[in-house]
Amino acid sequence: MAPKPLKVLRKGLAKFTATIEAHKKELSAKLDRMETISSSDEHWLDNDANTVDEQRVLDTLESASDYEQGLERLDEDGKAIVKKLREWAGDLEKNTGHKRSGCHRSTLDKKPNGY
Repeated sequence: MAPKPLKVLRKGLAKFTATIEAHKKELSAKLDRMETISSSDEHWLDNDANTVDEQRVLDTLESASDYEQGLERLDEDGKAIVKKLREWAGDLEKNTGHKRSGCHRSTLDKKPNGY
């Protein structure tokens, strides 16, 4: 029996959070000591290390009466977040091989905003 979709997404969020936690704590400690951090670290904290969007999508899907219906109502960014969480959970293979016929490399390399 396949795992429930929300359980897979929760697992993906947990893995994603675990991978960023150490670096995030280190940067937060520097900020607490009033030390400066690089602009790239600041950007990372505000964007890549920020899991608010992932949590929002998960909350939206959890509150939907039906998972599939909730998924359909997500915007493109929300759907991209679901895909990313599924990849982190190991539920999807990451698209590393460009073996689809008819797909152009430039199309496959495009990433949603901020991902």
